[in-house]
Amino acid sequence: MVSKWLKWPVFVELTEIYTAPLNVLWFILGAATSQFLYKTYDFWNVLLCLICVFIFDLAVNVADNYFDYLHANDEEFKQTVNPLGRLKLPIAGVRNLTIVLFVISVIPGALLLWRVGPTLIVFGLIGYLIGIFYTAGSKPINATPFAELIVALSISFFIQLTCVFISIHGVVPFTLGVIGKTFLIALPQTLIFYSLQLANNTVDLDEDIKNDRHTLPYFIGKKHSFQLIKVLIAIGIVWPIINILLGLSPLVVILSCLSFFPIRKGSHPFFTNPDKKTTYLPFIKSNSLFFILYTLLYAIGTWLHL
Repeated sequence: MVSKWLKWPVFVELTEIYTAPLNVLWFILGAATSQFLYKTYDFWNVLLCLICVFIFDLAVNVADNYFDYLHANDEEFKQTVNPLGRLKLPIAGVRNLTIVLFVISVIPGALLLWRVGPTLIVFGLIGYLIGIFYTAGSKPINATPFAELIVALSISFFIQLTCVFISIHGVVPFTLGVIGKTFLIALPQTLIFYSLQLANNTVDLDEDIKNDRHTLPYFIGKKHSFQLIKVLIAIGIVWPIINILLGLSPLVVILSCLSFFPIRKGSHPFFTNPDKKTTYLPFIKSNSLFFILYTLLYAIGTWLHL
């Protein structure tokens, strides 16, 4: 029975629910973007979308662990790294948990569809297909050189674009101009999120090769991967200045550029000694500061007119 193995610590491990607060940031920025550009946002639509994405994200994380276990060639990875092997979890039970979470996520999505209309189906299909086939299938996305980019775009840009769409629906036409402006506003976070994904796959390169996952670092090597990470972070940190000049951001957002100093300090040990157990977590924490600062400053500047 499920109750015999699905304890709260196991649920936390499989779903990585501790990363859920990060989802809130994307929706805050999406709502603020809609308010800043078009002077409107729909609280209830945004809330329903947030709940849907929150549950869907849990399902995707469980699915990632499930399919990574099935696809793994390295027995050591299966038994000591992947939670299914390490915690001796039932494969069928984890599969069923994935299905249940996916089904539950559809409920708030269906309510949102009823409020917004059939156009939302396009957004939903794109999101679900990326989430499911990131690890599912004979050639999952996470085994290709596009893995890092697709994750960064889907989380840091696509979620915000969806948030803008459901906020301006029935008020402002959804055009290529809306998509372009939203992309530029989301670009700083997208670039840095891309760098974090790239860093993760760079330190996991040897493990990924054993399990037949050929991500971007496999093709460009660790040296060039680290160079690309530094460039992505640098552009991401200074890009808010460009958005301000284009009239796409409140002036106060320029303060997010100050995150350069703690990010530089927190990233240095990682580039000196890239290690998943010691320097990777401080690297993630220091760069995540930009997500928080950029989002909150954008929201504060929008609603307080700063």
